[in-house]
Amino acid sequence: MMMKKLLLSTLVLGLLSGCGSDDTQDQPDELVSPQPDKPKYLTVDVKPEAKFVGTFKVNLGRYPDPVKAWLQSDEAYHQGNHTHDKMETGQYYAVDERDALLAGIVNEPEAAIIVDAAEMHQLLMTNPDGLGVGSARSDIFVSGHYSVFDALRYLALTRNDIKLDNIIGYNDSGRDTYEFTLSWDCNGDGEFSDTDNISKESGDIYGCGVNSSNYESPDWHFRFTFENGEMAKANGTLNGVGPQGEASYERMDQFWLKPGMKIRFQSFSPEMTQRRHWVQDREMSRLTQNSGKVIVPTFSVNTPPPMTPTVIKDLEVTAHNMRPDIFQPGVITGMDIFLSAADAGLDIKFNYWPSLSTGAEVGSFALFRAQGISSEVGRGWSTMYGEHATQSDFSRHSVCDFSSQGIVVDPEHCRRDWQSRFGGNVVHLMSDRWVMNQPPEFVMAGFKDHYETWGMPEYSGKDRVERDFSLEEDGSDVMTLQVYELPEDAQGPVLQPTHFGWGIADCTECHNETKQPLGHGGYSWPVNSSDGFDEVQPYYCATCHGNNGAPKAHGETARCFWCHDSEENRPAHHGDASTQRFYQGDEVKSNSHIYNYPNEIAALPRDKMGNFREYDNIWSSVNSDWDMSKPFPDPYSCMTCHQKP
Repeated sequence: MMMKKLLLSTLVLGLLSGCGSDDTQDQPDELVSPQPDKPKYLTVDVKPEAKFVGTFKVNLGRYPDPVKAWLQSDEAYHQGNHTHDKMETGQYYAVDERDALLAGIVNEPEAAIIVDAAEMHQLLMTNPDGLGVGSARSDIFVSGHYSVFDALRYLALTRNDIKLDNIIGYNDSGRDTYEFTLSWDCNGDGEFSDTDNISKESGDIYGCGVNSSNYESPDWHFRFTFENGEMAKANGTLNGVGPQGEASYERMDQFWLKPGMKIRFQSFSPEMTQRRHWVQDREMSRLTQNSGKVIVPTFSVNTPPPMTPTVIKDLEVTAHNMRPDIFQPGVITGMDIFLSAADAGLDIKFNYWPSLSTGAEVGSFALFRAQGISSEVGRGWSTMYGEHATQSDFSRHSVCDFSSQGIVVDPEHCRRDWQSRFGGNVVHLMSDRWVMNQPPEFVMAGFKDHYETWGMPEYSGKDRVERDFSLEEDGSDVMTLQVYELPEDAQGPVLQPTHFGWGIADCTECHNETKQPLGHGGYSWPVNSSDGFDEVQPYYCATCHGNNGAPKAHGETARCFWCHDSEENRPAHHGDASTQRFYQGDEVKSNSHIYNYPNEIAALPRDKMGNFREYDNIWSSVNSDWDMSKPFPDPYSCMTCHQKP
């Protein structure tokens, strides 16, 4: 659980549990805690403490993914009466997972190997295979943390159907990574032999994956999926990662093994191995040319027009050791590249993503501001790292033209290994966990807008807006939402730390109809009836009495519930905004917000296997994309009391 001292945008800790009877009642000085100074590059004072605990999932072999195969076949056709919304230009028909489901094409669930982190740690700490006590990359990971390669070591040590041979150490491979051959007894006959290799002609009767090399193969690598919780709209087989997981050119022994994630070890095509080696060789060549220094040839911040992009050539990167809980001192991460640009004079700030309202366990720093432009939740900074030549490798319509590197790819191998939206971009790997001891050719930050893609209502809190709160949505309960100005100290009875309820956001916990009214013309509270409300709003009270010790904000301007709906981050003493409720049926409005762009993300609700599935029910905050608290509407109440730093 995250440290309770973490104070994000809407989180107000209940410093006092009782309600006094006197606004001026004295309180001990130690109850008043000054706001700590933020670290130089951060919007919040956070020190993550990642632990290798719990479990993670492993699958062996290529997943056949019949939905992807059908969508890419000549048999795929649009059916049913659904249309795909293309905003501003009308509707059009396309083929997606909804059509596959109507055609009876389904990705069936598969059983996974569940690995207990404690058992893996206990075994690997004995150095059972001679590759190191704990992680085989103790030069990268602190004791108690591991790489995906370490997970493969553990499987080879504890299972009879996996064997690693011909292991070349990371110091000897020339690519700063372990290389090996792998044998998998996929047919279960108790022997490692050529009979485990599955060709298209022989048929995949064992579920090993068609055209898979499983005997003394150098072509095994990994795919990955991070736990994304619920509402997985980008989990499609062409538009997202689907049941296969995301493929990449990353070094297996430098990729941090995060509890809760899913790993797939499988045989890739020989062409994939060649391409991965080509990328890694270029990175190593860059490192050698610069005498071991990590120097990125091109760093750019692509600010929105009309601003001019900021470009730094040959940026030297140094370690800032922002994740000492995971990495050894001196390890370079993607975050270090941006912080090195900040050292060179750029305006760069990171915030922190804890557990999200969707159930996704993130626990990482994220780029928040660059060159004076801050993220706004659904509109913000996206980072990209890599080789210029590989930017079209992983896409829905990749043709895998690598002939300039002497690599000729079989069209079927291209379809299976490369053709997907997110593969290779490693889009869900946060930059503070992405090891980059070998410099990529370019690093870029771009400002992206997801409001339209995901169909989210845009409540930014910047302007007065009207919102219908009635269940019938017939306009009978329309209210004006706005951010209020707080009073200056010299105006009115502004609350001070001696107030008996200092730090408690919901004034009505103590001041309510059962308590003797204190002024207000004989009423306990004024109600903001002029804006259409008929109940007490504590943030409206703040317009006269101040924010009662609410901590400073950290720059976000909307959808505070995304981070403050998880159990450890839910704000206390915020009325119904401190609670969750059960949404079901038509209340889950995200089912009806479906956008589908050619060659882009199809924002469909999907299950874990990438099949179309509308969400039947979900637990979520009263502040959400389909509901809003009246006493504490997000983000208006948040931005009123939690002032910008």
